[in-house]
Amino acid sequence: MKKTYEKLTRLMGTTRLKTDEPLAPYTYFKIGGPADLFFIATSGDELTKAIKAAIKSQVPYVVLGGGSNVLVGDKGFRGLVIKNRADKIKVRKYRGKIQGKQLALTAVKVEAESGVITNHLVRYTIHEGLAGLEYFLGVPGTIGGAIYNNAHFKNQLIGERVSEVKLINKQGRERTRRGDQMKFAYDYSILQKTGEVVTSVIFQLKGGDSRALWKKAEAFAHLRVQTQPLNFPSSGCMFKNPAREDGYGRRLLAQSAGWLIDKTGLKGLAVGGAMVSPKHANFIINTGQATAGDVLGLVAKVRTAVNKKFGVALKFEVFQLGEF
Repeated sequence: MKKTYEKLTRLMGTTRLKTDEPLAPYTYFKIGGPADLFFIATSGDELTKAIKAAIKSQVPYVVLGGGSNVLVGDKGFRGLVIKNRADKIKVRKYRGKIQGKQLALTAVKVEAESGVITNHLVRYTIHEGLAGLEYFLGVPGTIGGAIYNNAHFKNQLIGERVSEVKLINKQGRERTRRGDQMKFAYDYSILQKTGEVVTSVIFQLKGGDSRALWKKAEAFAHLRVQTQPLNFPSSGCMFKNPAREDGYGRRLLAQSAGWLIDKTGLKGLAVGGAMVSPKHANFIINTGQATAGDVLGLVAKVRTAVNKKFGVALKFEVFQLGEF
């Protein structure tokens, strides 16, 4: 471990590399053991350098964004965890037409580094009068994670707003994919197959009225507060909604996972410190001292009960990281 630490420190050009860092505080679930090695990247350059150093040193690594859609194992991660806090946002290109004495924007490209908090980007674009991301006000996590999993709310998919994605592949080479090359679908992007890491994303947005956008966004955010157990640690929806999809990755009519769990009578079911939320049945919450083992034990009970009653095999939506 000492030699690995010294080599990574030299290649990354930093003294901020940590050892045996607990991962629970860096996740929404507040669950998980320690990472052997841990580094917080505060810029795109640091993120890229850390990934390339890990590849060159043949050290297993993972990039952790907001930690909103992940369950970390109780034994932690054997390798390097790179916490992504690269958070620059900039307008890359815009088009518009003169109306009176003002420029009315018709199309705008905004680039965000992958460590940008999704909610911060949404607020930035609304404040600037840019339409397209207002549906995602209050969505947890970072832009990198949102792209990896094609974040969605009320049949709106973030992938539909993507123009380009800048990436690093498993060999440490940088590349760019167009939005149509990302193979976006419900809860899916091609990154889940390729293992490429997002460094930044360029969104294609439109001009809009800031006040009207705020009104729409706040209505969506209010709906989340009313329907989701946001006062408990969780990783959001635990299971994918079983449904067919249209050609754009949108779900077609089917009962949601939450409905199936609710109708099976599982709200409030608990294993250790993990509980099926009484407020939203597709949320498993940490009531205080839950372990990853508790969560997986509860997941198994939910799957078995739903399959027995409805004949539906629920699929895990939350990503598992580390050793369990």
